Amino acid sequence: MFSYSRNSRAATLVLQLACAAALLAGSSVYAADHSHSFELTAISNSPGGEALVKGQYDIAAKELAQHHPTLYAGELSTNRCVVLAMTHQLEAARVECNAAVHDAESKIASVPSFVNSASSGYDNYLALVYSNRAVVNWLSKDAVAAQADLKRAAAVAPKAEFVARNQVAFQSRDGAVQVAVASKS
Repeated sequence: MFSYSRNSRAATLVLQLACAAALLAGSSVYAADHSHSFELTAISNSPGGEALVKGQYDIAAKELAQHHPTLYAGELSTNRCVVLAMTHQLEAARVECNAAVHDAESKIASVPSFVNSASSGYDNYLALVYSNRAVVNWLSKDAVAAQADLKRAAAVAPKAEFVARNQVAFQSRDGAVQVAVASKS
């Protein structure tokens, strides 16, 4: 079983994303009193993940800078997006968020017709990267782009808690930014 401190990685891509779906449907790490906080989502069992859990962004950045040819590129881009956003390198964060979105969209486009993208976890992962990019857009003072990405995230994963929390934070517009991290348990 998985808990919601966020992750997704398995032997095959479909299994990998099914794990993400299970994760994203779980309960949140953050209590209800953080309901007005934006939430960036990182992946704990990817490079930098454990350091992100601890808020050690310099260590996470060093781990992510190393070459990891066997890892899912979207996971690396997702965690880089989070590190860069949390260290206020917003333009670089946007580049990584865009790469994660592109990767997720490409994966959905390549799903065989007999595999439902929602049940395979593709939709939840796409919502995750849209939601992260929305936070980066909000931090960059681009409310229009943030709102558009939150709408995209809600359209593909309407029951995702992290999307709902980011929508509430966007509506309140005074939310701090938190990092939630998915992990296998």
